[in-house]
Amino acid sequence: MKFAQRLSIALALCASLGSASAAVINAPVASNAYITFNNLDWAWAFPLPAESGLDLSYQSQFGWRLPTAAELANAPLATDFLFAGANVPLGGSDPLTGARFAATNASLTGAGACATPYFSNSYTHCDWQDGNGQLYAPWAGTPNARSFADQLVVRAVPEADTYAMLVAGLGVLSLVARRRRQKN
Repeated sequence: MKFAQRLSIALALCASLGSASAAVINAPVASNAYITFNNLDWAWAFPLPAESGLDLSYQSQFGWRLPTAAELANAPLATDFLFAGANVPLGGSDPLTGARFAATNASLTGAGACATPYFSNSYTHCDWQDGNGQLYAPWAGTPNARSFADQLVVRAVPEADTYAMLVAGLGVLSLVARRRRQKN
């Protein structure tokens, strides 16, 4: 994560400590606290189903929302949240947000992405054993989910929107250049 991103998260955390804030962190979810899977960004956002206190009031401005049933049918496994450079080091916690994994088991073997502090004022952990593919799977909102199933949130991949705007901009530039050539 870039220094500027870490600084903005740290400043947002300090600002949120002195105010009545719904989530622990009112800053965009750090890029190493979520994954991109099946053309969506997925954040492991809460250690219980959404109705137990998940807060989207701040993060919804960045496109984060609850996944649909169809999206959950193709959701990532808990192990998909493991990658080098993820915000929660093995056996530790994110130094900026306090995010951590609780109730671990042997399949948790590296750094993992947990975004709970961005979506809760009362929790900072993800329950590893409640992730899809683990002992108490599946995710909240899927058939046969237990009352303590962990909650994911999703959003459209922002880069896809950026590329669409870039292509549209290049098309406009091409039209302008063509008209200039026709005038000369």
